[in-house]
Amino acid sequence: MAISVLPLAAEQTELLNAVIALGDRYTKYLGLLTPPAYRKHAEDDGLLVALDGEEVVGYALFGLPKRSLHVRLAHLCVAEEHRGKGVARELIEAIRARHAHRLGIRAKCRRDYGLSDMWTALGFVPRGETLGRGRRVPGSRCW
Repeated sequence: MAISVLPLAAEQTELLNAVIALGDRYTKYLGLLTPPAYRKHAEDDGLLVALDGEEVVGYALFGLPKRSLHVRLAHLCVAEEHRGKGVARELIEAIRARHAHRLGIRAKCRRDYGLSDMWTALGFVPRGETLGRGRRVPGSRCW
């Protein structure tokens, strides 16, 4: 498996639709994001796609806030059948390389997803925790 990571332009409709479909498979974990929101991130140079040949196997959706020197990671998504193969690492390294002038990448992830080991393996360090949105929702860990 040779993964290539490329920036995704809003005009690349077929690839964009495949990214949206992949994100829709994991809305339970990522939350629902509308197609126009994906398109806007692509227009703002905030969407990278991981390809195995022509197959979309993952993506990273992020923002470049004007009032922060960090990249804000919104989605890091890898198809379940391609996990454990370094796809997430390739996406994170591509963000770091493309935005080396930024101080780093920040993300929030719910504690109950059990992804702390993955974030640590990708070089993230926990910075704190925030409260969840509801009483039954556990807090989020800030990376």
